[in-house]
Amino acid sequence: MGNPVNGKSTKLLIILILACIIALPIISPLQTVVAQSQDQTQYYTRNFSWDYDGHHWTWNLSVPVSLYAAYKSVPDSVRVQIGPESFGYFTTTQDSYIQALAQKLNQTANQAGYGSYDEVNFILAFVQNIPYATDNVSTGYQSYPRFPVETLVDDIGDCKSHSLLFGTLTLALGFGTIYINPPDHLAVGVLGNNLTGQSFPYDGGTYYYCETTGIGYKIGQLPDQFSGQTCRVYSIDTGLQYFPNLQGITSFDPNPTISTATPQPTGTTTAEPDQTASPSVAGPTIQPDLPMLSLNMIADAPYFFIIIVVVVVICIVFAVRSVRAPKEPIITQAISIGPSNDQTAESNMEPDKFCIFCGSSNKSFAVYCEKCGKKIA
Repeated sequence: MGNPVNGKSTKLLIILILACIIALPIISPLQTVVAQSQDQTQYYTRNFSWDYDGHHWTWNLSVPVSLYAAYKSVPDSVRVQIGPESFGYFTTTQDSYIQALAQKLNQTANQAGYGSYDEVNFILAFVQNIPYATDNVSTGYQSYPRFPVETLVDDIGDCKSHSLLFGTLTLALGFGTIYINPPDHLAVGVLGNNLTGQSFPYDGGTYYYCETTGIGYKIGQLPDQFSGQTCRVYSIDTGLQYFPNLQGITSFDPNPTISTATPQPTGTTTAEPDQTASPSVAGPTIQPDLPMLSLNMIADAPYFFIIIVVVVVICIVFAVRSVRAPKEPIITQAISIGPSNDQTAESNMEPDKFCIFCGSSNKSFAVYCEKCGKKIA
């Protein structure tokens, strides 16, 4: 005999498979929406403003969150072991985002008619206007050198972070650059010829001091507190630079919105108000992931959606009821050996035999007449 439990399971399984097939048109769009949400690039946005040569610039920049996170993942325990002599680790000249930012600064300087001297001062002013704070105030760590992308996103830093950003930008543009280390401070030296101000002879060239934290300092101007102090000078080995794992990070070209508050000098091109130029960063203004189920999907085909839901519900109800419905009891019959009662009754119903000799009635199985004794035919 068949097992009724197996029959229930098979029927339920078939119904559930049919329900899944019917629901497939809903599931497939959901999977597409989830995949799309994972591909969405999120950005930090920041505003930068600075003055140079009597003119004011305002840039609005965006930095991919994933790029910032890739640098942020380097722990402080690693950073504090690296001294100024190995700050090439933080000088990320191969970062495509930083390269693009440097080119935007270069283009803007060219539009303003600046030569190389003013271009370096222009970039220096951009870096100087990033707010200053010691590491223990801004991060809680005693020493926390930031990568250039981190300084842009955090929009704050100490002398190390400012100098690493400025040094990376100038190197990316092809200027000769070194790091200069006064007592408890870090600055940058830029290779130059016949300039005025504080200079340092190094490796056959003359490098002019660049203060990256005080606003208004130009090439060669040394803050008074470092006058007469002994400074160390370090070359920058960009072969040491850190390469973050950028797998899955969409390449992003910095396109800051640039505006100037005053006219450019005569004979130069004025920067247009909505021209894009370089990256900016603010507390993450992150694009939200798309919801699992887009409301537009329902709005575009409401009746189709309702029909699918109804069919799925009916299938589930039918499945539950079919499992719970009582089955009729299976009746088994015992097989008896020998003539049944019905057969006995039929035999009892056979007619009596009559004797032809005396006419008396005898039983149907009688052979001789009970009355006259003669043989019944």
